[in-house]
Amino acid sequence: MAGKTTRLAQKFDRQVSSLEATRQKMESLFSRNEVNADDMEHIYSGLFIDMFTEFEALIEALFIGLLEGSLYSPTQNIIRKVKISPSTETRNIVFGGRSYLDWLPYKNYTLKRARLYFNSPEPFDILNPSEKSNLKFYHIIRNALAHKSEKALRAFDNLISGFPLLPHEKKPGGFLRSRPSSSSPQTQFEIAVLELKVIAGKICA
Repeated sequence: MAGKTTRLAQKFDRQVSSLEATRQKMESLFSRNEVNADDMEHIYSGLFIDMFTEFEALIEALFIGLLEGSLYSPTQNIIRKVKISPSTETRNIVFGGRSYLDWLPYKNYTLKRARLYFNSPEPFDILNPSEKSNLKFYHIIRNALAHKSEKALRAFDNLISGFPLLPHEKKPGGFLRSRPSSSSPQTQFEIAVLELKVIAGKICA
């Protein structure tokens, strides 16, 4: 029996809640001088990579689940252009013999595949321009952390060029720990958590 797509968003919510608990625990240790600022940058970097990897896995699970019929949307009528039989071969067909697929940049991969396999790219194209921009924003940070290549770091530098940042906040880990302003109660990492949870909830509705 097919399961609701909403369960993927609920799973993602639990996963990022666990990461947030770890972040709070480490901030408490920092306040007691049990870890230093460099440690915190590494922690924020690792937590962000974990969160973003979980988000990419959600996109993949949603796409494959809808295509093979093991998931259904309780709010949207998803119509497949093709029906793969047996359904257990769906992943192999979509992956085309590769061990993994890129799902981001979102427009280049997820939306392009959605138009190929579904009559409508929804629920993947249900995001508004601001949400798509947020995905691009966080993908650039993810690449800067994961690859550390000259191209990835240059893209990150361009991304943050308009932010009023201290020198140590101009690295990915430091940026994620920074706050948009002195009056902001949330770090950039916490903001990313909230925005990705909204996106996950929307495409999994």
